[in-house]
Amino acid sequence: MKYEKLIERIQSETMSRHDLEVLTRNAVEKQRAGDIHAGMVIDAIQNAKPKDSYILFMGFCPGADFARRLDTDWKKSGKCRFDYLESKHQRERFESICKGDLVILKKREKFGETMKLYGHGRVLSVAYDNNEIRYLNMEWSKQDKIIEVPLMGCNSTVDIKSVEDVENVMPANFYKWLEEK
Repeated sequence: MKYEKLIERIQSETMSRHDLEVLTRNAVEKQRAGDIHAGMVIDAIQNAKPKDSYILFMGFCPGADFARRLDTDWKKSGKCRFDYLESKHQRERFESICKGDLVILKKREKFGETMKLYGHGRVLSVAYDNNEIRYLNMEWSKQDKIIEVPLMGCNSTVDIKSVEDVENVMPANFYKWLEEK
């Protein structure tokens, strides 16, 4: 196969997010130019686990309306979605999430101060629905305890943090909560 060595490297979990993004741009360009094998590289990248992990604090209440919460359906279906496609910057953030990243379900509690966390899980893979809308296949934790922690970041539904940023802010009860199964 034309890109066998490259695909093996992608699957090795030694590449950074940035490296995978550059490869994606190159593969998409080659595919548009008619390279039929570039699609296999794109597929490998979509399910690659980068060596640098992110934590996604994901809102789950459209319009901040708790009555419209989506997390229970996501947990039942083993998925996580971002369907507010009009928000380009948030959609781009969601599209940067990769296999192995941690997703934490959050709802802002005290404006500018705290948030409540309603669950967490790991991204198993990336997939697309019939309308080519990206979603995440998840392994959600069965733990259902809700905790209140310091608010990290802005009011976005999709709020990505590095592991280091989270370590600098989160109290001990956050880590205990993560470990509970």
